Amino acid sequence: MEAANYPLFFIHISKTAGSSFRVAAERYFGKEHVFYDYGPKANETNPDIRTLDYEQRDRYAAGMKIVEKAKFLTGHINHPKYAPFIPAKNAITFVRDPIQQVRSHYEHFTRHHGYRRSFSEFVNEARFKNVQYKAFQGTWPDAIGFIGLTERYNESLALINKMYSIDIQGLDINKNTEKKSAQYELSEEEVMLIKKHNIEDFKLYEYALTRFERQKLAIESDSPFIRYGKTNMAKSDEGKMMKGWAADYDSQSPITLEVRVGNKKVAQVIASEYRSTANERNIHRNGFVGFSFTYSKKLKNGTQVDVVAKSTRELLISDIVNR
Repeated sequence: MEAANYPLFFIHISKTAGSSFRVAAERYFGKEHVFYDYGPKANETNPDIRTLDYEQRDRYAAGMKIVEKAKFLTGHINHPKYAPFIPAKNAITFVRDPIQQVRSHYEHFTRHHGYRRSFSEFVNEARFKNVQYKAFQGTWPDAIGFIGLTERYNESLALINKMYSIDIQGLDINKNTEKKSAQYELSEEEVMLIKKHNIEDFKLYEYALTRFERQKLAIESDSPFIRYGKTNMAKSDEGKMMKGWAADYDSQSPITLEVRVGNKKVAQVIASEYRSTANERNIHRNGFVGFSFTYSKKLKNGTQVDVVAKSTRELLISDIVNR
């Protein structure tokens, strides 16, 4: 894989092994090249970010300072905040089994933030619901450069190092030393409560598990990794056409896609249409990664339409005709 241009942007989601990763990154890059943004009151927050962004409210100046000086940026912030300054390819994060993440988050708050309410009250508080999903709000998850898995931290770190041509070493810090086993043991009632209030986190985690295997295969074999997804369309167009995006970050050429019905190729389209979200989130090709395809009137309702990447033969998106 081609080395990324700095800085790397690590989206630190609470209790996903982020502290281990950011400290290891600081050791690798050096303190002077690592910028933290944990909010205006946090001691860790970089002085330039605190002054330019939080005090002077000039995020552009703060972003340009980061681009000029930093090799690694991190904080409890979502992707869109610094997307205009750092390509999506350089964004990295970890996600974790929501059951374990929620419980770990609760234990952390009781130990370090004086939280005195019960676990069930914690789970019911809006600020603690779908914490992982919220880090992705405002962007397309598949646009993030690398999504690691906390449960496979060392494996994730090895893939990050190969993808970005770096050599961050593994660390194991900020753990609950009072925990008797590697996994928190919860009652059935507690698990059901977590599932009830973190539906989006569970969806995200299932997506991340599948994506991890796809990206692992691409990185280890030095083969293309196609990123893709559906994009917004008018409600009246749903089932009548397909709109989406696709990109290979290691190529400036647009992705060629085949539209298939069954085993038959019915069309070929190029993912080169403009998508404003892709441009605003610094995703690829200045936003020219979109594609669209209108279904033929000959296709019957209920027909499945598939979009396949021509270069890799990978099935990207399926849809059902419904006029």
